[in-house]
Amino acid sequence: MSISASCYFCKSHKLKDFAIARYWQKVKLNFVECEECGLIFANPMPPLEIIYEGNRALNILHTSRGTLSQYRGGKEYAYALKRVKEKGILLDIGCAEGIFLKGVEENSNWKAEGLEIIKSAVDFANDVLNVKVIQGTLESLQDKEDYYDHLRMNNVIEHVQDPVIFLKKAYSILKKGGTVYCTTPNGVQDGAIHKVANKKEFEINLLENHFFYYPPKTLRNIFKSCGFKIIHAYSEDISHTLKDFGILPGIKKPEDDEKYNLDFYKDKSNTEFSISIDEINSYKNHPSMQKWKILFEKYKKEIFRFRFPYFLPLGHQQHVYAKKI
Repeated sequence: MSISASCYFCKSHKLKDFAIARYWQKVKLNFVECEECGLIFANPMPPLEIIYEGNRALNILHTSRGTLSQYRGGKEYAYALKRVKEKGILLDIGCAEGIFLKGVEENSNWKAEGLEIIKSAVDFANDVLNVKVIQGTLESLQDKEDYYDHLRMNNVIEHVQDPVIFLKKAYSILKKGGTVYCTTPNGVQDGAIHKVANKKEFEINLLENHFFYYPPKTLRNIFKSCGFKIIHAYSEDISHTLKDFGILPGIKKPEDDEKYNLDFYKDKSNTEFSISIDEINSYKNHPSMQKWKILFEKYKKEIFRFRFPYFLPLGHQQHVYAKKI
């Protein structure tokens, strides 16, 4: 592991210690904060082979993250895409088993493709769902310049090795006028969790490879520097804020923290994930899939959720909607 002498974004050498954590108890994480742009990141970054093993272990631990809700989310996203344009090509970066993509394709005229690093998930998407998913990272994607109409990055950019390289690649594979929807934790608030934990004299054992924490203003600036025009940028969800900043009690060392060790999953595989195409097809007739229910919930969220502008350090989850110009 090599230590970076400068910020990944603004290249400033003014880096100060921020907090300490662990990754699957395998690697100690030293987070630093750039005094110029505010970006918080692990320095040094864990080796790629360790990160891959961590992702594979997390896939085994979670088995599957709600197949019905994934399909329903895809159907809801299909309605949103129709407002962008009637048809096009979507790339979902970090698509897991591709059930979300199935929901998009079966409820719109959009062609949905995915990108995923876990081989078992890629095989399931291709062989069982008949959804096109490529194994690899965005940076390794070949022959897709000016190809996609829309990119979805749902809680992905906090996992990457270099956000600038990542977003420049995203810009290159979008058609002119193409759009990108990115969600990621609010770095000001999410990063504060580590500081509060350290003050309580313990280190959080990260199971998800959150190696970058983006203050909303910083993330917005990175997008703009890579050529994107920002259409919307905001944060939402105030429920975690007081606990994350340590104002109210809430962050404590998990009692079962020690059992999440990367070595435990070394020779294991995700054998418990098993779902048939017939079961997925049955989702179409599930009561929650009625069009009026999905649209009602969608518009209710849009009307009643409170959005914090990007320059306020509030809201647990941030959203960026941008366009290639």
